[in-house]
Amino acid sequence: MQATFSPHTVRSSFAAPGARRAAALQPQLRMRAQAHRDELALRRSAPRGARRGTGFACKAMDLPELGEVTDEDREYMKMCLDLARTAEGKTDPNPMVGAVIVKDGNIVGMGFHPKAGQPHAEVFALRAAGERADGATAYVSLEPCNHFGRTPPCSQALVGAKISRVVVGMVDPDPRVSGGGLWTCKNAGLEVCAIGGELEEECKSLNKGFIERVLAAKAEEEAKAGSS
Repeated sequence: MQATFSPHTVRSSFAAPGARRAAALQPQLRMRAQAHRDELALRRSAPRGARRGTGFACKAMDLPELGEVTDEDREYMKMCLDLARTAEGKTDPNPMVGAVIVKDGNIVGMGFHPKAGQPHAEVFALRAAGERADGATAYVSLEPCNHFGRTPPCSQALVGAKISRVVVGMVDPDPRVSGGGLWTCKNAGLEVCAIGGELEEECKSLNKGFIERVLAAKAEEEAKAGSS
């Protein structure tokens, strides 16, 4: 069965930048989804051993047990990446992140992080979805944050919205998160999945500068701790 891609229009009463621009992207995303469906038909006809791998590695923290991902999950993650790229060059020092919420095969909310200090992608997507987030799947290109910074933890926002499943593109290398967002969701009863394979690498490539800064700062802190 082919995946259903029928995005629900983000409510016009929600006038935040992430939602407005996400809504404007819907025609483009539908066109890309059609192209991906054609690609899926070819991949599904290939032997299982020939399909893309789904390995996912995180050295910072042991991850909770992860669920399986499907070809449909990968298509929605590609949409997350498209959304994230709309804020390219505007989010520093934060990463670019896109989020899509899907229920019963329909997109009910989309969002991206527009700039530092603004709500994260998950928040925009949850606001657009409203009550339809209950029992839905949330796709996020970066693991939901798990700490209080300029904004509250997105992991808790997903739990509070009664999301039933979370699929992430990559683990956040920030030591304040780094698997913790997945654990918060898992401990609250949500199924957690990691996209793995080529899409994980694409998520990492999107935020290469952010990852390098976080890892450099972490190494510096460890060096200071070791010398004290």
